[in-house]
Amino acid sequence: MRLRPRTLRGRLTLVFALVTAVLCLLVGVLVDFQYRNALRQALDDGLTTRFSNLERDLATSGDQSVEPTLPDEEAFAQIVDADGVVVNAAPRALLTRRVLTKNELADARTHRITIERASAPGDQQSRLLAGPVGQPGLGLVVVVGTSLEEVTKAQHRLELALVIGLPLLAAIVSVAGWFLAGAALKPVRDLVEEADEISAVAARGQRRRLSVPQSGGEELADLARHLNELLARIEGALEHERAFLDDASHDLRTPISIVRSELELARMQTEEGSELARALDSSLEEVGRLDRLAVNLLVLARFRSAGPPPPELVDLGALSRRAAETVARSRDGDAVPVRVNGSAEVSGDEEAIARAVLNLVDNAARHADERVDVEVSSDGDRAVVAVRDDGPGFPPELLGQAVGRFVRGTNGGRGTENGAGLGLAIVDAIATAHGGALEIENAAGGGAKVQLRLPLRRPF
Repeated sequence: MRLRPRTLRGRLTLVFALVTAVLCLLVGVLVDFQYRNALRQALDDGLTTRFSNLERDLATSGDQSVEPTLPDEEAFAQIVDADGVVVNAAPRALLTRRVLTKNELADARTHRITIERASAPGDQQSRLLAGPVGQPGLGLVVVVGTSLEEVTKAQHRLELALVIGLPLLAAIVSVAGWFLAGAALKPVRDLVEEADEISAVAARGQRRRLSVPQSGGEELADLARHLNELLARIEGALEHERAFLDDASHDLRTPISIVRSELELARMQTEEGSELARALDSSLEEVGRLDRLAVNLLVLARFRSAGPPPPELVDLGALSRRAAETVARSRDGDAVPVRVNGSAEVSGDEEAIARAVLNLVDNAARHADERVDVEVSSDGDRAVVAVRDDGPGFPPELLGQAVGRFVRGTNGGRGTENGAGLGLAIVDAIATAHGGALEIENAAGGGAKVQLRLPLRRPF
């Protein structure tokens, strides 16, 4: 499972959301803690005021025979004498039940104490304040209390508000972060879209540069300027490479053609069967191989550096049948039969696709034992040229690298190497230039199966 977003916008939003969530959690805990303390402080202040009023009233009473009285408005109070007997209480139900334990009562005779426990009336959770009151020697202890029910409800309401409000706030802030990150990255998206447009027009020979953004900050402006410099260097390198290929095509093939002509002329003037004739035949064969190697290298280099192919209508079925006829003629009737079935149309460079199909058919014919089958079909949005032979197939160690340059196997497993190892590399380069792919495998029933997959024809 991928937890990390793939886009920078998504990662920024995730960081924004996590930071917001942590801050909301901390704020929620802090607010809840402060609110609890504030409520407890308010309760303690009220209890202290009530206790002080009772303490003042009892201090003015000098007659020990008179029962200590409590104000009518008092809701929760007890007066305990020196013997630990409740002498007065409000409400009256507290007269029969002392709310302080023996140890708590002993502490309350010396100083004020604050405790929380379930106490009458109703055995509700209460907060109590107890301490000595009255004239010295009386030994009276006053206990005042208040219910914590309303405090607890207030705390629950606050916690509910925090549980609902803080996640909602975090969600709103995260959505705002998403739009903020999108707005911040919009100049980058504009640069990407403009780069795609430049790539499209460059294939038609036009030159453009990225616009330097004025509102995206100095960093984006620097990026655009550096990318424009990079584009200029790439264009210069491509022009230099194309010029080199054109020069090499002329300067390399011209002397090869001259050598071939001289050798053919000398062979015509040489006695058949002589040692010199055999040497000239061998030289002509090597010159022919050198000529094919030079042509293949130049073709491969051109397609590795070329832009998108021209959108020509190409009939793969017709190209496959033409390739079968070409292979049959080149082998003077010694070639295995090549059967072609099916048809499909693609758009691209017809000459390049014809070379790719010819390379596949010729390669299969060189390695086949008795037959080569070419099936042209469509598979989804792809046209497929499947070339299958009944030869020994690819060596297992070459299956993963058969499209590499100068990768050569043996001639049908018969012990001799054949070709320069550029045929499949050229097919792969042509397929890639057309947005397609080359698939290589050994068939289950024996032999090799190579599939050229190209996008189906698009409307012009």
